[in-house]
Amino acid sequence: MPLMARVESGRRDGFTLWRIVVWLILLLAAYGCLQYLLHAQQVWRTLHPLPASNAEDITQLQKMLAWDVVYFVASFALVVICAGAILRQAWARVSLQAASVLLAVGWGLVGGVLLFAHWREFSQAVALTNAQDALDPASQMALAHMRRSFLMALGIKIACIPVLLWLAWWLGQPQTRAQFRKLR
Repeated sequence: MPLMARVESGRRDGFTLWRIVVWLILLLAAYGCLQYLLHAQQVWRTLHPLPASNAEDITQLQKMLAWDVVYFVASFALVVICAGAILRQAWARVSLQAASVLLAVGWGLVGGVLLFAHWREFSQAVALTNAQDALDPASQMALAHMRRSFLMALGIKIACIPVLLWLAWWLGQPQTRAQFRKLR
């Protein structure tokens, strides 16, 4: 059973919630790899036929492509680390602890603050637009959908911070450390 942790002697330690969290991180990181790869392909297809005289657009697209590559590599590394943790490799436990803290701080906290700042700017722009002229119902529905999307993304980031920090803490506990084995 995949939710049961096996010890070297074959004895099962029972239900392990941390492994479910690691599986979720692995699946989300794999999805991120796919998204960054597809976006990089789109940027590459757009970049390839541009004439050399269009230097400003080429520079912007090259920056986007570079960020896609960096995010793809980071997501792929996270997939490898999670796979190692699921297989209970000792190197993956420490790596996943560090990755969990980095994700909680970088993706969750910093990304959440930036997202909140963008949401405030967006809300002010919408209020200004509404004050200038009345929007049609379709535009109002689209704006309401965008607002809900911002709030959901912010809520997910806020909810993930304690889960990632809990995972980092739990991976450092002696009973969890004992479940990992060194390479032979």
